[in-house]
Amino acid sequence: MAHKKQSVALLLSAALLCAAPAGAAELGPYFPLPGNLSVSGKTPREGLLKLQENWLKNGLDNLAKAKKETEAALDKAKESNAKPEEIKALEDKLADIETKTAGAKEELALGDDDGGGPDQQKERKRLLLANVNQWIRELGRQANKALKTAVLADGLAAMAAQQEHAMLEEMADKLERAEHDVTVEQWALTR
Repeated sequence: MAHKKQSVALLLSAALLCAAPAGAAELGPYFPLPGNLSVSGKTPREGLLKLQENWLKNGLDNLAKAKKETEAALDKAKESNAKPEEIKALEDKLADIETKTAGAKEELALGDDDGGGPDQQKERKRLLLANVNQWIRELGRQANKALKTAVLADGLAAMAAQQEHAMLEEMADKLERAEHDVTVEQWALTR
């Protein structure tokens, strides 16, 4: 019986780890993987926070563009007496964009707030690590894709895919090292 409970607990914790981080902006069309993942700053913690800030600002810009486009499409659909389901789909998309925008703005504000008590700093750290971990997972996914291409291709295509795989793996390793730096691990433990 104890073995079953442990198995269920392991499955639940694995499911929670694989699920999208609660409250964190999610990688996707509005929040693509940052183009520059170099961690620069006085400390790795500062570098990761700056990287997150730039990523969130870029995502907010993407959301603003998408909102404008969706509002224009919605107005056009209403003027042309489009089908109700088309109008509803555009309204739902607009509501989703607004929800994501509000969440990203809250996350950005929390990421910029170096004050507050230990609970606020723990939440700030949790969101940062959730974002960094989803970047690392995406880099790993892309690295595996490049490795598959390298195995299936030959000649220059295989060499280029091997180089891409190595570069992606190196970027993921650098992020992991920064994530496990003492400035990040000791953050919000005592304050």
